[in-house]
Amino acid sequence: MGSLRLMLIALCIVVVLPGMWACAQSAKEGLGGVPLELTHSVIVVSTDVPLHAKYAELLQSEIAKRTGITLPVQLDLPVDGAAAIVFETIEHSKAKLPEGLAVPQEAEGYALWVDQAARRAPTVHLVGRDDRGVLFAVGRLLRLLHMKKGELILDSSVRIATAPRYPVRGHELGYRNKSNTYDAWSVEQFEQYVCDMAVFGANGVQLVVQLDNAAKDGPHMTEPVMERAIKLSKLMDEYGLQVWIWLAPSEKTITPESAPAVLEKCRALFEQCARIDAVFVPGGDPGDTPPEILLPLLKDMAGVLRASHPKAGMWLSNEDMSHEWNATLFDSLNREQPEWLTGVVFGTWVKLSLEEMRGKIPAQYPIVQYADITHSIECQYPVNEWDLAFATTLGRETINPRPAAMAHIFKAIAPFTIGFNTYSDGVNDDVNKILWTALGWDPDAPVEEILREYGRYFVGEDLGDEVAKGLLALEQNWQGPLPKNAGVGETLALWQAIEKQAGPAVETNWRLQMALLRAYYDAYIQQRLEAETKQEKAACAELARASTAGVEPAIAKARNILAEATAKPVALELRARIEDLAGMLFKSIGMQLSVEKYGASNWERGAILDAVDRPLNNRGWLETRFAAILAEKNDKTRLAMLNEVLSWGDPGPGGFYDDLGNAANEPHLVRQKSWADDPGFVASAQDECIEVEGRDTWRLSWLNQGQTLFGTPLKVRYEGLDPKAAYSLQVVYTGRFRPTMQLTANGGKYTIHGPLPQPEQPERQTFAIPREATQDGVLELEWMNTTGRGCQVAEVWLKREP
Repeated sequence: MGSLRLMLIALCIVVVLPGMWACAQSAKEGLGGVPLELTHSVIVVSTDVPLHAKYAELLQSEIAKRTGITLPVQLDLPVDGAAAIVFETIEHSKAKLPEGLAVPQEAEGYALWVDQAARRAPTVHLVGRDDRGVLFAVGRLLRLLHMKKGELILDSSVRIATAPRYPVRGHELGYRNKSNTYDAWSVEQFEQYVCDMAVFGANGVQLVVQLDNAAKDGPHMTEPVMERAIKLSKLMDEYGLQVWIWLAPSEKTITPESAPAVLEKCRALFEQCARIDAVFVPGGDPGDTPPEILLPLLKDMAGVLRASHPKAGMWLSNEDMSHEWNATLFDSLNREQPEWLTGVVFGTWVKLSLEEMRGKIPAQYPIVQYADITHSIECQYPVNEWDLAFATTLGRETINPRPAAMAHIFKAIAPFTIGFNTYSDGVNDDVNKILWTALGWDPDAPVEEILREYGRYFVGEDLGDEVAKGLLALEQNWQGPLPKNAGVGETLALWQAIEKQAGPAVETNWRLQMALLRAYYDAYIQQRLEAETKQEKAACAELARASTAGVEPAIAKARNILAEATAKPVALELRARIEDLAGMLFKSIGMQLSVEKYGASNWERGAILDAVDRPLNNRGWLETRFAAILAEKNDKTRLAMLNEVLSWGDPGPGGFYDDLGNAANEPHLVRQKSWADDPGFVASAQDECIEVEGRDTWRLSWLNQGQTLFGTPLKVRYEGLDPKAAYSLQVVYTGRFRPTMQLTANGGKYTIHGPLPQPEQPERQTFAIPREATQDGVLELEWMNTTGRGCQVAEVWLKREP
């Protein structure tokens, strides 16, 4: 947590002092130049190229939306002295570049400058190495322009020559019911979003097609998946952008007998798509087809693909493949080195690090990262040490700007790849998409400047700095224990100031609506958590008087106090604004923040309204204990049961307790690597949260777990034990993997228990610790999973026996 917090603080300092960056950038981007008024300029497309006409339409449209000015488009330079914006490829350009400026040789590169000498009026030149370079020059110009109603200004000293560092810079836009937004979109809305991404440098889109499930399978969809995929392929071709297809051939294991039917389905899809640059087949999820069957199928699929798209690439991912399958796959690639295979995709649930995988496959196969930037828990790159109150309300697929974390993750893994197609299930990750896109072009681009451009371009010319601060602040809201995070209220105040300045734009600007919703939601959850924590503490104080006041009166008072959470709700004005913004988002872009109200496919798919009021204390669990206690007739038994409730986390004299999964209360958890060194937790312990739906009667300490993945052991370590004392262990095993685990001590020297399945419901289990294991005052416990994706443990007590 410390390393990410330092990154965020450093970024916020830079945003607070924007002049420092402006001075450094002025020579490069002309931020200190004389303003060039372009209100009456014309757009000149010097060659009759359909793609360039499309780019001219993009430039014209985006300027008009922000300024109300519609620039004319023509083929020739104006003769009336009007300023001109001219774009062309280097092949057709006759423009003389300024001394020291050259169009980069690399694909998609461009140069952009202002010439005020060659004509009576200024000319803004955009010269691309190729057609796509022209598009990205247009995008850069849009980000540089200062646009307000009736105003269109460019700094006249702008001189840029640049090319992308990574050749693959795409995002998954999957038209399917599992999406929290895309399934409600028209083709025109997809087009707008593709253009938004391209403005920041994205050069492709990854479509999602599952051949077993290509129908219209959701309430918001207007056509089958296959039909929309064909239309989107044509759309991308009209912009000259790459089309990747995530293609799951089957939800079932493919066999030699079923392969021909799969190939025929593929042929039908491929032949109807106007453009396909690459097909990416997930190797393990879904399908679970072993490499010895999958590789021959993909060889045949590559032949089918290239019959209609001769230059298309065939890519394979080892997503969710077992260690044994990975070994078989890597051995086959090294022995056979098939020419039909273009490269390998590093996706989610790959059981080794990207760096390790790069070392195991032949160098001739490039790697593209399928990075999960859309989820916050139960995912490839979860929020580190996320407070349980957020994890159980905002959940897996919430609005999640994570600029500092995403920049770190990108820079840690990108050097082993040729780029990325990010995993996305909606626009909740919109900021992350823009960040990855910009860093894919220039990994050295300052995060705060990317965010400032995001704010200027998408929210408002005068709001760039404030939006950048606000997005960084939203990420800081999630750092550390929520009760101690004084910045949450400040973040809300910052966004409320932006909201006030934006005025009526709030009603239609979905990006602003998302950020505001998160600011209000975070503050609401913090205020609820404070109130409900106090209520539980007060209720427990009443329960502690049961020995003198009586069990039934004590429980009655405790119940009344706990009922205040619903009888006397707090922060109602924040709650109402959350509802308002959720409604705006559904109206604006079809974002589904509730299953019942807005038709989300399930709670896990971004339906944060359905969890906004879920309990943030243990009142559900306490009620189950109250019922059990009152069912008992013996007062002594009742008091004993009540004492167990009150002393739940107390390990007794000389004992130790860990609420694993709770970063604030797991002092003995061993973290093999820091988050900075292993942000995907491939080889280190992490804090995880189980799906909360249907678990309102669980203790909060059961909802999160310490977790390790892919054969990495989960460890706790104790020091300073009494060598003369005997110890016992109590544990609660729970978690969504439901693993079977075995437990050993001190490097496997002692077996505490053999392979043990997870119980159906959380319960304390007790095991003896051999006295020999603690004789040197140190005990290290190690869990290994024998089934399931990894180890998961919720609570651990090490108790000193009397």
